[in-house]
Amino acid sequence: MIGALVIVFREVLEAALVIGVVAAAVKGLPRRGRYVTAGVALGVAGAAAVAAGIDVLSRLAHGTGQELFEAGVLGAAGLMLAWHNVWMAEHGREMTSRLKSLGGEVAAGNEPVTVLVAVTALAVMREGSEVALFLFGIAASGAGGMQLLGGSLIGLACGASVGFVLFAGLSRIPLKRLFQVSGIVILLIAAGMLARGIEFLVQSGYLPALVPNVWNTSWLLSGQGILGRSLGALVGYTPTPSLTQVIAWLGSFAVIGGAMLIKSGRVRLRGRHAGAAALVVLSGLPLLLLAPRARAGDYKVYSPTVTRGETELEARGWTSGGAGPEAGARKGAKVAVGHTFTNRWATEVYATAEQEYGETLKLEEFEWENRFQLTPQGKYWADVGIVNENEIPRFSHDPYQVKLGPSIEKDFGRVTATLNLLAAHQYGSNAAPGVELSYRARAEYRWRPRLSPVVEAYGEPVGTIGNYGRPRNQVGPGLTGRVLTGGTSSLRYSVVVLFGASHAAASDTVVARLEYEFY
Repeated sequence: MIGALVIVFREVLEAALVIGVVAAAVKGLPRRGRYVTAGVALGVAGAAAVAAGIDVLSRLAHGTGQELFEAGVLGAAGLMLAWHNVWMAEHGREMTSRLKSLGGEVAAGNEPVTVLVAVTALAVMREGSEVALFLFGIAASGAGGMQLLGGSLIGLACGASVGFVLFAGLSRIPLKRLFQVSGIVILLIAAGMLARGIEFLVQSGYLPALVPNVWNTSWLLSGQGILGRSLGALVGYTPTPSLTQVIAWLGSFAVIGGAMLIKSGRVRLRGRHAGAAALVVLSGLPLLLLAPRARAGDYKVYSPTVTRGETELEARGWTSGGAGPEAGARKGAKVAVGHTFTNRWATEVYATAEQEYGETLKLEEFEWENRFQLTPQGKYWADVGIVNENEIPRFSHDPYQVKLGPSIEKDFGRVTATLNLLAAHQYGSNAAPGVELSYRARAEYRWRPRLSPVVEAYGEPVGTIGNYGRPRNQVGPGLTGRVLTGGTSSLRYSVVVLFGASHAAASDTVVARLEYEFY
C-alpha cells in the first residue's frame, strides 16, 4: 500500500503542478474547468494506450522507443508552453483589459484554450503511463489488489490536493500581476521540460552528453524524493545533469525569455543587433555539436530574405535511382519546424531519415539551420544573406558538420534566380579532412501563384579542398506553387526531377517538398 501511495502521489504531483500553473495562467477563461477536464480525459486515454503498447513502443527505434516517446512528449509540452508565454507577452495587456471590461470573456483568441487542453493532456499522459507501469510491477510482485487500490486512491488525492493548493494560491494573485508571475513560472517549466527531453535523447544515444555529470547534488537533494521530483517538474531539476542538458536548459531559457521580452516591447532589437545576438548564440553551437553525417541530399535552395513572425512546418522527401556508394542516399526524408524571430533571423530544426546504399531506412541525424538576411529586399542589385547548417548525427561514430556560406537572389523580370554557396567542415574522431564546397541553384519563372516552372541544380564541383575527389552534379526541372489556406497561412509545394550531370552523382532523383507557413 505504501509503495503504491508514494508512486501515485509522486507522479500525480508532477502532472498537477504543471496543470495548476497553466490553469492559473489563463484566469478568467470561460469554462476553464471543462477544458482541464477534457485535457485530463485525453491524457488518461493516452496513458492507457501507452501502457497497453509499452512492449511494442520499447522495441521501436532499435530499442529506444520509450526514450524517444518521453523526449517527444516533453518537447511538445515545452514548446506549447513556450508558445503560450511568447503569445501572452504580446497579448497580456490586451487580455487584462478585456477580462476586466467584458466580465471575464477572453476575446483575444483561442490560444489559451489550445495550450490548456494540450499541456494538460500531455502531462497526464506522460505521468499516467508511468503510474500504470509502476503499479503493474508492484502487482506482479504479489501486492494485494485492495492495498494497491487504496494506496493509489490516497496518492491520487494527495497529489491532486497539492496541485490544487498551488492553483488556488496563484489564482489569488491580482490579475494585473498574474500574467507576470505565471509567465516566469511557465518559463522555468518550459525550459525544464525541453532540457529533460534533451536528456532522454542523450540517454538513448541520439545526442552526446559532452560531460556526463557536470555536478552531483544528490547529497543535498535527491531527484527521487517528493521535493526533488517537484522541482524536476517545475524547473527540470536533475541532481546529475550532463553538460548537454545544462546547455539545453540555459539555451531554452535564454531564447524563450528573450522572445518574451521582445514581444512585450520591453526590449527592442534593431535588425543588426538581432543578427549579432543570433551569431553569438550560434558561435557556441560547436561546443555542443562536435562531430558530420553520412552524405545526404539537402535538395533545397534557401532564399536570403526572411519574414518576421512566420512559422513553418516542412516535410521533404527524395528517392534516387542508379546511386552507388559514392552518390549518397537512395531514399530519404526530412521533417522540420521553424520560426522567424526577427526581421533578420530565421531558424529551423530538422530530423532526417535516410536509406543509404545497401542499408535500410533509419533515422540518421538532426540539424539546426539558421538564415540571416543581410540586405533589405530589393534595395540593392541583389539580395544577400547567410545560410548556416549544423548537423548532429544520431550515431556517435559519425562526425558532426557545420556549413556556412552566402545566399544570393536576383529578379530578372518574372524570373527569380537564387544561389547558395556553402563551405562545410567536419568535426569528431571520424571526420574527413579538408573543407567541402557545394552549391545549390534555382531559377523560377513566376507564371502563376499556384503553378510555376523551376530548374534546380545541386553539386560539389571539386569534392573537398585538401582531399579533391570526383565532382557530383545534378540538375533538372520541376514545378512549384503556393495555395492560400487562410488569411495568414499558406501551403507551398514543389516537385523536382534531377538528373546526374557527372559520373559520381545519382542518375536520377525525384524530390518532393511540402511547406505549411502561418503567422
